[in-house]
Amino acid sequence: MGKNNQNNKTAKQNPLIFIAMAVAIVAVAVVLFTQKGNTGNTAVNTNTEVIDSTDDIETVDESEGTPAILNNDGDVVIEVASITEKATFINYDANGTTIGLFAVKANDGTIRTALNTCQVCNGSPKAYFIQKDDVFECQNCGNLFELDQIEQERGGCNPVPIMPENKIVSDTEIIIPASLLDSVTDAFTNWKKF
Repeated sequence: MGKNNQNNKTAKQNPLIFIAMAVAIVAVAVVLFTQKGNTGNTAVNTNTEVIDSTDDIETVDESEGTPAILNNDGDVVIEVASITEKATFINYDANGTTIGLFAVKANDGTIRTALNTCQVCNGSPKAYFIQKDDVFECQNCGNLFELDQIEQERGGCNPVPIMPENKIVSDTEIIIPASLLDSVTDAFTNWKKF
């Protein structure tokens, strides 16, 4: 009779063991899923800034961007006073296709502008850049591109520059023509569509 009591007791405990195992598996899966892609000890705040305590690198991922401010002609207007060394990411709606661009102040104090897609990778959903201190990283291929090279280089895996001849610059604002942005929709057809 002692053996029967022991079997009954084990049978009653088995469901608890299975429940405990299931909870443990779910907990491990949640931890692995939420840490996928993170390296080192990372803390994330609600402003989408990531501070990696192992490297002290500040990452700016404003991948959602802010809606473009348009003038009466439908051109994008960027206020020079609002641009800092931390890139401002802007989204322009080209008849239903989102065109990403950004403006950033280079180390020499000039404002640099570029389309937020990689010249090589464009067409891929991940062909956009995030900023890590003074470096921009393509989210598709991982290539790193220095802030001071923005708008200075063409070709290769770097942000598509918006060159001086393609915009109007004054002391207070930069105007990027809608016609220029409308002409690059092919590069953004799959942009950030995961």
